[in-house]
Parts: sequence; structure tokens; C-alpha cells
Amino acid sequence: MTIFFSYLRRWLPVIFFTAGVPGILAAQDTLLQSYIDLGLQNNQGLRQQGFILQKSMYALKEAKSFFLPEVNFNTTYLDSRGGRKISIPIGDLLNPVYTSLNHLTNSTAFPQVENVNQTFNPNNYYDAKFRTSLPLYNAEITYNTRIRKEQINLQRAEIEVYKRELVKDIKLGYYGFLQARESIQILENAVALARENLRFNQVLVKNDKAIRTVVSRSENELIGLEARLEDAKYQLVNAGAYLNFLLNRPLDTTIEAQPAAQAIFQTEISASSRREELLKLESVERINVLSGQLAKAASLPKLATFIDLGSQGDFLNFNNDTRYYLFGVTLDWRVFAGNRTQYRIKQAALDSKATAEQISQVEQQLELQAETASNKLNAALQIYQASKSQTGLSQQYYLDQQKLYREGQLLYIELLDAQNRLISDQLQQSISYLSVQTRAAELERAKAGYVFSN
Repeated sequence: MTIFFSYLRRWLPVIFFTAGVPGILAAQDTLLQSYIDLGLQNNQGLRQQGFILQKSMYALKEAKSFFLPEVNFNTTYLDSRGGRKISIPIGDLLNPVYTSLNHLTNSTAFPQVENVNQTFNPNNYYDAKFRTSLPLYNAEITYNTRIRKEQINLQRAEIEVYKRELVKDIKLGYYGFLQARESIQILENAVALARENLRFNQVLVKNDKAIRTVVSRSENELIGLEARLEDAKYQLVNAGAYLNFLLNRPLDTTIEAQPAAQAIFQTEISASSRREELLKLESVERINVLSGQLAKAASLPKLATFIDLGSQGDFLNFNNDTRYYLFGVTLDWRVFAGNRTQYRIKQAALDSKATAEQISQVEQQLELQAETASNKLNAALQIYQASKSQTGLSQQYYLDQQKLYREGQLLYIELLDAQNRLISDQLQQSISYLSVQTRAAELERAKAGYVFSN
């Protein structure tokens, strides 16, 4: 009897949860914060969002480049045979004159010439030029640039939303790992007690103080607890793999975690001034407005200028006679397009109205989400307090039943009932504490209360 109570005193401080203390352990906060910082730095999904933001920035630079001059090099070479011709009677016009001149001068200084048949298609001809063009007025470029700027704001808000979701997931993953590890500790100590009960019952049977049934029942109870312990170990591995996945580390990387101390979270969490989800929708609304202005700009005139610097003539022939420049101004004004512009304007206006309604709806949804999360946290705190009290009662009840059984005043099945109740209450307290942590993280997410470090 003395040996048993000595053994029990050794394990009870580990088996039963400690009383709640105000606040959260600073060491645990620091470790969790390090995981959050690592996740924000390494998470693959967040990296993808960053790449999309960079793409949006390059799209803005592309839009701005349309204001700059554009230089293109163009060359053509033409060689043809046949086709339409024009007859030029040069011989018929000049030969009589040349004959008279030769007769007057008594010479052959003026030879006879043939009539010419000139084709329209050029033969052995090239045209090479540099064309520099510059838009003088184009409203579509202006509005397209503004849309690109707003898309950057939209993507930045999208990244903030993703970061907040990632912080919440990392917290839940970390808390889940702690809960799985604590479940293992509870079951390990339960297995140790079951083994001690089995040893004690074997002594009773050996001394003819009990029947063989109590030993069989003790063995079955031990096997069941060992099976639950193995399952809890697999749950711990899965919890660690999930947290490493969020941190973009090898799934089998060791998770460092401080011993869980049951603490009460603060139920009051400060809310951010404006949720990023609403900022996203506001950016979408501004994009829709700009899209309508872009559609209107399609009906405005476009003014541009250009200059060509080039050379044209017979192939491989380049001299002062072949070089040329050509300067001009172009005006493009769409006069009629089947009301296409008006239809686009109306589409953009309807998109703006739909987005405005969506903003109003999302505002209500976010308010409801925050209220629901706060109520769930308060309920989880009450459940945790109740489970902690129940665990204390189960602890005392098990000790009393154990004492009676050792004195031969209790059936073993009643002791098992007290033991199973204690283990169940311990696990339930661990789960309820995880629920408090989970609800606190959800409330923080609902109010966008997490403050990111610069």
C-alpha cells in the first residue's frame, strides 16, 4: 500500500492539469510568434500572392510605357514579274525629233529609243525605315493606367487577407500540436496507472485475495489504453506535419513547443480600422468606375504623331537619293460602332452597383462574424471552466475509489469506472482548452486584430 501511494504521488502532478493562471506564458508567445514570422516569410501561398503583386506592378509600368515614344524598324523587299502594265510611247515621241537632229548635224549623236512598257509592281525594290511614333492625346491610355494602379491596391489587400488567414492557421496548427502532445501525456500516465493496477491485481490473485477475472479485465483495459496512446501519437505526427506544411519546412521537422500551461485568454480583442476584405471590394468598385470611364474614352479622338527615317530604291542601292524622311500627324476618331461604347458603359455601371451592394452585404457579414466569434469564445471559456472543475472532482473521486479498492471495500469494475471517467475528463479539459485557444484565434481573425510587424 505504501509503495502504491508513493508511486501515485510521483505521477499525479503530471497527470492532472495545473490551475489556470492569468495571461499567457511569455516564452510560449515568443515561440509562437517565431513560427508566425517564419510562416509569413516562407509560406508558398504567400509567395504566390507576392508574385502576383509584382506582376501587377509590371502591368502598371507597361501601361505607363504607352505615353513614351515607340520606335519600330520595318523593311520590305519586292521582286515581281508580269501584272498590270502602262505603255509609255517614248520612242514614238522622240525618234522623229532625234532623226531630224541627226540629219541637221550630219551625225548619229541621237540614237533611236524604244517604247516603254512599265509594270505597276516594283521589281528588285526595297524600303527600310525607322518609324518613331508618339501619342499626343489618348484618354484610353490614361484610364488604363489608373486601372492598373488600382489593381495593385487590390492585390495588396488580397495579400493582407491571406496573411491574416495564414496567422490564424499557424496559431490553430500550433495549438493543435500542443493539445495532441498533452493528450499523449495524459494517456501515457493512464497507461502507467493501468499497469500498476494490473500488477496490484496480479498480486491479489496470487495471494487468493481476488479472482482471475480482475486480472483479465486489467489486461484488456491496458491494451485499450495502449491502442488509444498509439492513435494519439499518430495524431501528434499529423499535427506537426500540418504546422511544418504551413511553415514550408520538411514535414518531419521537429516542432519546438513550450509545455502547455492552462491560461485564460483575454476576450477583448481590438479591431482594425478597416477590414482588408472591404478594402478589396472598394478597389473593385473603383476599378468598375474607371472601366466605365475607359469605355467612354473609346469614343474620344486619338491624336498621335510619327516620323519615318529610311531608304528606298533598287536593292543594295543606298545613297543620298534613296534616303528620305516622312513626318505626319494622325487623328483617329470612331464615329459609329453600333452603340458598342454605350453598351460597355452600361455594363460597367451595373458592375459598380453590384459591387456597392456586395460591400454593404459583406459589412454586415463581417459584423456578424465578429459577434459570433466573440460569443463562441465566451461559451468556450465557460465550458473550459466547467471541465476544469469536473476534472478536479474526478481526480478526488478516483483517489477515494482507489483507496476503497485497496482496502477491499470496492469492486474492480467500479474502480475502472472512476479511472475511465478521470481520463475522459482530463482529455475533455485538454480539448476545451484547445477550443478556447481556437476561438480566441478566430475572434482575432474576425476583428483583424493581429498587428503585423514592419
